[in-house]
Amino acid sequence: MVDPECARDSVHIMVPNHIVLAGWYDYRLVALSVIIAIFASYAALDLAGRVTAARGSSRLFWLMGGASAMGLGIWSMHYIGMLAFSLPIPVLYDWPMVVLSLLAAILASTVALYVVSRQRMGPWRAVAGSIPMGTGIAAMHYTGMEAMRLAAMCHYDPFLLVLSVMLAIVISFVALWLTFLVRAEKKGSSWRKIASATVMGAAIPVMHYTGMAAASFMPTGDAPDLSHAVSISALGTIGIATVTLLVLGLAVLTSLFDRRYSAQTLELESAEQRYRLLFERSLAGVIRTTLDGSILECNQACARIFGYASSDELKASPMDDRYFDPEDQNSFIAILKEEKSLTNYEHCLRRKDGSPVWLLGSANLVEGRDGEPTVNEETLIDITERKKAEETFRKAFNANPEPIAIGTISEGRYIDVNESFLYRREEVIGRTSEELKFWESPEDRAKLVGMLRKQGSVRNTEIMFRTKSGEHRTALDSSEVIEVAGQKCMMSILRDTTEQKLLEKQLRQAQRMEAIGQLSGGIAHDFNNLLSVIIGYSGVIEERLPQDDPLKKKCEQIKKAGHSAAALTRQLLAFSRQQVLEPKVLDLNSIVFNVEKMLHRLIGEDIELKTSLDPSLGRIRADQGQIEQVIINLIVNARDAMPKGGRITIETSNVDLDEDYARRHPPQLPGSYILLAISDTGIGMDAETQARIFEPFFTTKEVGKGTGLGLSTVYGVVRQSDGHVWVYSELGHGTTFKIYLPQTGQAVRAETPNASLISSPRSAETILLVEDAEPVRELSRSLLSEGGYTVLEAEHPEKAIEIAQTYEGTIHLLLTDMVMPGMNGKALAARLALIRPEMKVVYTSGYTGFSRSALVEPDLVFLPKPFTKESLLSKVQEVLTSSAELKTA
Repeated sequence: MVDPECARDSVHIMVPNHIVLAGWYDYRLVALSVIIAIFASYAALDLAGRVTAARGSSRLFWLMGGASAMGLGIWSMHYIGMLAFSLPIPVLYDWPMVVLSLLAAILASTVALYVVSRQRMGPWRAVAGSIPMGTGIAAMHYTGMEAMRLAAMCHYDPFLLVLSVMLAIVISFVALWLTFLVRAEKKGSSWRKIASATVMGAAIPVMHYTGMAAASFMPTGDAPDLSHAVSISALGTIGIATVTLLVLGLAVLTSLFDRRYSAQTLELESAEQRYRLLFERSLAGVIRTTLDGSILECNQACARIFGYASSDELKASPMDDRYFDPEDQNSFIAILKEEKSLTNYEHCLRRKDGSPVWLLGSANLVEGRDGEPTVNEETLIDITERKKAEETFRKAFNANPEPIAIGTISEGRYIDVNESFLYRREEVIGRTSEELKFWESPEDRAKLVGMLRKQGSVRNTEIMFRTKSGEHRTALDSSEVIEVAGQKCMMSILRDTTEQKLLEKQLRQAQRMEAIGQLSGGIAHDFNNLLSVIIGYSGVIEERLPQDDPLKKKCEQIKKAGHSAAALTRQLLAFSRQQVLEPKVLDLNSIVFNVEKMLHRLIGEDIELKTSLDPSLGRIRADQGQIEQVIINLIVNARDAMPKGGRITIETSNVDLDEDYARRHPPQLPGSYILLAISDTGIGMDAETQARIFEPFFTTKEVGKGTGLGLSTVYGVVRQSDGHVWVYSELGHGTTFKIYLPQTGQAVRAETPNASLISSPRSAETILLVEDAEPVRELSRSLLSEGGYTVLEAEHPEKAIEIAQTYEGTIHLLLTDMVMPGMNGKALAARLALIRPEMKVVYTSGYTGFSRSALVEPDLVFLPKPFTKESLLSKVQEVLTSSAELKTA
């Protein structure tokens, strides 16, 4: 069977009392069997991974095909190993048994591949799989041994036989475990797989040659059964090895190519699955349509966008349901055919319920095999809420009464402005603020931009700007950095504060005038008390001195100086609106007409005086003497402003001042007024002078040519009459004073002289005198006593009440100061009226000291301080002889 020269060792087997045939091995075939075992192991490892990766029917195919190739390899290793063993007698093989041993090898390989192809593999599962695999390999080996036909009996050493079976199981365990470990290797020729195959390939022949060592052959005289015996020559051995190696190689190559094909298939399937998941789970709507609008495919998000419950429902809907106008579809497809693809376009379609839906989309035309576009693929995002928000912003943007502008930060180019902006939109869009000359100073914009870059926003920054007409205005700028189309821009809101700042200036001026007025009034009131004493006592002394007494002239000078001082205090009181007025309904035109002749004498011949009086002029309620003084003071002021002559114009008219005018001229109230305007063509005034002209003692005239009380008197009289005075002037363009006095609906009453007045003083009447200033009280008591009256003195209101309650006689008249500590004169008169209702009242005051509403009550009688003996006695006599009851409440 084998060339003895190729044998390296002989095996002499001795069995007691029997002759045992000696055998030997051809180590070339032994090496070949080991090589086949390694190849078979490598194929097993490679096929195990392929079986694991296979699915469905392909898994069964690879399991059976892999098991056949692996079984053939094991079987081939076994028979080449047997052929490597030679005996001194001829050996044939029974081919049915050979086929049976091959089937045993394939079955064992099937078990092995099935076990290792499971997804989970553990030691116990490997043990469970190694038992049938090991016994199968052992069965294959010993079935192959039984296929030998020779003139000898084969006996087995029990120990070595069991050892060979155990080795088969252990080797199967190792093979299964190594196969499991390396089955995930993607590269077929990895070093780990080669190393594992080498270990397995070297271990499997160990089991085979252990089994061969367990066998001993003893010659017999019987002829073997050669009915199915075949002889395997050296050429047959080479053929078996070659076929086995080819089969194993083809199996590995097939696995390699199939793995690559399967990997590509799996990759395509995975990509398709990922695309499908992306398609279905996308938050954006994805839709594929034909060019006529029929839907081929759409995802659930697209169905939700159009208000459908499912994609199938959307696909079944008519194309016209999605467009408000069918022509919109045709126009869109025409543009898409021309452009091939569109990105970030917006259009409005219709939902299932008929409501509009705004979409941001990207579309692409897919060409067919003939190169013609056949399918439109679109990705859609619902931007309806964004469009609503934009519309809301646009409405708020344009409805905002404050000017709003959006422009680039870099160059100040306007992108958008609202309807309240200083220019129309078409006049500014695309132009820069520099081109429009918006900024009064370009440095202001640079400063604002610097703050924006540093802080991101600014709030209420004061800026100066120019209007379209070139007017200079002031505003508070609040700006924010925003991004428009990827460009840094600033959105600015302007609040024009020009009028507000003017109003604040006017308010500060009014408050200043009020404070000065309060101070002036307080000084004048105290001064009037002193002047009352000076003038009164000087008059008393003058009466008692003989005509030729040199002191009489000095007393006259004292009294004259007192009256001059009283005139100054009256002007201060007029400014402070605390003088005692005697208001009545007046015709302003008549007043102007009455003083016009005197005015001509005041202004001189080089000044022209013109009047423009409204014949339908309404009536005012004021003190006639004070209004005449206002006109005279303004005319004198105008005359002094025209040293080279000029023209003075006096105008009267009815005016209705609205809310807007009142808002811009606080504290002016809206309503019907009589306007008295006095204008001149003089030198005019600057703003600084205008801010101070109504202050007491402020004058622009030379020293000695003015007291500075003329215009302050005008201001006080007008304000005390509930009116307002405004001045308008520019240097070189003259000055206009506009006085607004409230119009009254009452008629002018004719004045009739009181015939009941008696020239000689009365006597026997009792007068209750209430005065907190002791010098004035003593003077008044002295003068009244000299006039023949009985005087009851009280230094404060509580004392007066006590006297009124306890005095048993009649008290004919109450003569009381208006301003006293604790209780004013009017409140005192009201209290005493409850005790002595028949008592009449005369009030004395340097100023009123309480609300102006009391001053306009026609039945209240006032005696202004400082007073003379004549004025005091005359007023008292007038009241006592009057037949009308005077109101005291």
